Amino acid sequence: MSTVGEEQKTDAVHRLGVMSERHPELKRRVADARLELAAAVLAMDAVDERIQAGEKIYSLQEQAAVEQAKNAHAQALADLLRGEH
Repeated sequence: MSTVGEEQKTDAVHRLGVMSERHPELKRRVADARLELAAAVLAMDAVDERIQAGEKIYSLQEQAAVEQAKNAHAQALADLLRGEH
């Protein structure tokens, strides 16, 4: 359940558009962080599939990588919204 309303989402879309135009280098950081997050999720899923297939491995490292990538993406997005370098 989201506590963010439609007005806040609309404001965020506007702010992202404005700040992306003003700070293309920060927009690239967000895109890079999103790619890292996607790669970490795929790696975790691959390990989970191997575990389900009966392999005796653990996905703690992959789970930690996803958490770290999520944090990096969130920080990059916050920096873009704030226009911070």
